[in-house]
Amino acid sequence: MLGGGNPVSGANPSGTGSVINYIGEHAYANSGLVAVNNVETTLLDFATQNSYIVAEVQFNLLVDTADDMFYKIKINSEVTNGYLTQGAQQSTDSNNVIPILIPPFSRIVMTATNVGSSTNRNNICVVVGRVYA
Repeated sequence: MLGGGNPVSGANPSGTGSVINYIGEHAYANSGLVAVNNVETTLLDFATQNSYIVAEVQFNLLVDTADDMFYKIKINSEVTNGYLTQGAQQSTDSNNVIPILIPPFSRIVMTATNVGSSTNRNNICVVVGRVYA
């Protein structure tokens, strides 16, 4: 297994959780549904080892609401990317894919905050990429 995640075996075949999973030269992470209110909430939190990943990240708000969501990507505690949605119409757009290079020996944290209200809203984060040694 490359890196610090599941080798895609065990109790959860869909691979949801906050870690990264490796399949040969590919990696993925699926947060599953995470309720997000007006407090910054972690969707994914994982570490890489001796390989880097060229990946795409997609955040989605899975409810029709006017609440705005603020998404962040952090590498080693520094915000490297993020965006603010304007309700569900923008956050569920299939074109909101973020290209990213995930460096080796790094901690990656992806978060969401409901900046429109304090109501819990279901969100999801997906990462799909190619692993390079």
